[in-house]
Amino acid sequence: MNCKNCGNPVEGNFCAHCGQSRQVGRINFSNFLQELSTTVFQIDRGLFFTIWEMVIRPGVSLRNFLEGKRKPYFKPFAYLLTLSTVYFLLAELTDQSTWLDDFYSGWMSGASDFDQESNAEIVLAWFVKNYRLSTLFLLPIYSFASFLSFRKFGYNYLEHIVINSYITGQQALFYSLCILGEAIFQNQFFENISIIFSIGYTIWVFWFLFNQAKPPGRVFRTLLTYLLYAIFGAILLFAAMAIITIANKA
Repeated sequence: MNCKNCGNPVEGNFCAHCGQSRQVGRINFSNFLQELSTTVFQIDRGLFFTIWEMVIRPGVSLRNFLEGKRKPYFKPFAYLLTLSTVYFLLAELTDQSTWLDDFYSGWMSGASDFDQESNAEIVLAWFVKNYRLSTLFLLPIYSFASFLSFRKFGYNYLEHIVINSYITGQQALFYSLCILGEAIFQNQFFENISIIFSIGYTIWVFWFLFNQAKPPGRVFRTLLTYLLYAIFGAILLFAAMAIITIANKA
């Protein structure tokens, strides 16, 4: 048997060349839970390598990780939480708004214009105040949307969660750079391009990761992912609002 990370023959439980375990298979429920519980706060030497790989060849890197070449890469959930925390802390230190802050402000502005403030304010305010938890909460929802959009291309739902952990972490890094740019130059240009980048980067990653699909199909499926994400998010928002209403009446 050859090591899935470096390709050298493996005789024991670990590769003598790179140290990766020989027991590396597809991501399933068992190793998904183990990954979540043991590495969510782990700081690994592969952080900067992973950042660079997710910049220059994200599709190839994600495919390598999913196929078993995991030793060089920062763990997906640690990657997401680490870079999301950096983004949130920079926003706090520079007194800038996160994208959740902007969404909340836009929602409340629209609701005030129509005199329709509701329990949505309570739900959205919680998401804004608990950014790290919000990121983890929204990840499975977005991943379910991408799983449905790209379900014909071989990756299961948990693998989509891993894919989107890396994508969301990389987006948080770019948001961080935009936060710094806006703070230094006092120009909203940086805030505007952050949203454009978020969607554009996802299209770029999916373009190479799902290269079995025809080019128009890759773009369509990525945009479909965002549409489904918006629908699922709206459903959950209204469900949370209904729960709050029922609780207030009880």
